[in-house]
Amino acid sequence: MTRARSAAALLAVLATSGATSTTAAAEPGRRPVSHSRRAAAIGAAIFPGVLVHGAGSYVVGDHRAARRLLTTELVGLGVTATGAVPIAYSGGSQYTIAGVSIAILGAGLILPTWFADLAVAAGASRTGSPHALPPWSLEVGTTWLHDPYRQRGLVELAGAADLGRLGLGAATLLDADGDQWTVEVGARWRLYGAAATGTSIAHGDRLVIATALRHHRDRLDDVTIDTGDFLVAGRADLSRLDPALAGQFLEASAGAGIERAGFRSDAHDLNSLLLGGFGYGLYLGRGAEVSMFYDHRRDGMAGGIDAWRAAGFVGSVGVRAHARLAPHWLVRGELQIGNGWVTTAALRYEGGSR
Repeated sequence: MTRARSAAALLAVLATSGATSTTAAAEPGRRPVSHSRRAAAIGAAIFPGVLVHGAGSYVVGDHRAARRLLTTELVGLGVTATGAVPIAYSGGSQYTIAGVSIAILGAGLILPTWFADLAVAAGASRTGSPHALPPWSLEVGTTWLHDPYRQRGLVELAGAADLGRLGLGAATLLDADGDQWTVEVGARWRLYGAAATGTSIAHGDRLVIATALRHHRDRLDDVTIDTGDFLVAGRADLSRLDPALAGQFLEASAGAGIERAGFRSDAHDLNSLLLGGFGYGLYLGRGAEVSMFYDHRRDGMAGGIDAWRAAGFVGSVGVRAHARLAPHWLVRGELQIGNGWVTTAALRYEGGSR
């Protein structure tokens, strides 16, 4: 419930900053929502809305959006059960563990529809429009790692370029003391979505397949980890579900990887990785956006959340945002929480005409 109240408060602040009055934010021909009704809607979205998604939308008068949010939640529950029940029944058998990806995709319909209901109730939707990815970009930033065993500051350098449907990228993280470094190269193929022009677009929907190779070295722990990933990832604007949800989007990904961990004395382990995640976000205008996400992988710096008996199974959660300072410049921030806390702040230059 603490996370619910925090999300509602954030959305309420965004709604207040995006409109000077409820009358100004109202659509033509629609009665404005009073402050008291807005407050009641936010309360309804928190409870019973945490269980019955769409309750907040219903209170503000978006009845069709409320029905569609509830329907999507029920579909998500069914998808989650399809993946989770066989795993629970088999005690986590290797023959059913692939159902984790199905369960994650189901959860990606459940939680985002609750956040979407909170946004409609708070009037925080319809605040901005999506932008296409830039043709190329360069980024420099700093990342701070805090976990139970260490604190480290790292410098981040990254670049990306799109060549038609093919996107290429590379990034590195370097510890200031030289105790840790990570190098990653990747490629993606755009199956669906707008071309990388960096301009404002009508819909932010996209679907890509992506692969990445990563080399990580920790000198103090004397461990080297090499990883290869393959992912299918997508984004969908929630306005496709109902116009009242304009300005919001959800994301989902699923995939697999292989990891080789090398230790002192030439010992090593070879493991497979089950990858996946989902997110929910808001377009904030001028190409800015903010989103919350869940990442199932636990081999990164954040690790996985210490979730009692599920420790070692649950991934990490986080929030990311970027805001444009000038036509070609933006700042990016991210906080990811697992076993450790990973905080990133970066400055990016995006190429292309604007």
